[in-house]
Amino acid sequence: MNKTQKRKEVTKRFLTYVEETFPNYELDDDGFGGYISLVHSKYNGLNDNVITFHRSYRDLFCLDSASKQVKQDCETMNKKLVEIITELELI
Repeated sequence: MNKTQKRKEVTKRFLTYVEETFPNYELDDDGFGGYISLVHSKYNGLNDNVITFHRSYRDLFCLDSASKQVKQDCETMNKKLVEIITELELI
């Protein structure tokens, strides 16, 4: 598996994990292949309860003003993301 295939596999595995483990999040693709927004069901229209996944950097982030639950979910998702990346030997 080359590096590009590994990166695509990371994205695929991570998004599958999110869909299965966090059903209260809706996946919203930006349409340009860069960012995927994980929108919490208690979305307030201000991006406070949104976690953003950057495909190229394989990075997650949420705003400081996000709810405690969203911050905790982001931390949990990030641990899984690192686990997937390590498993595919991209670190």
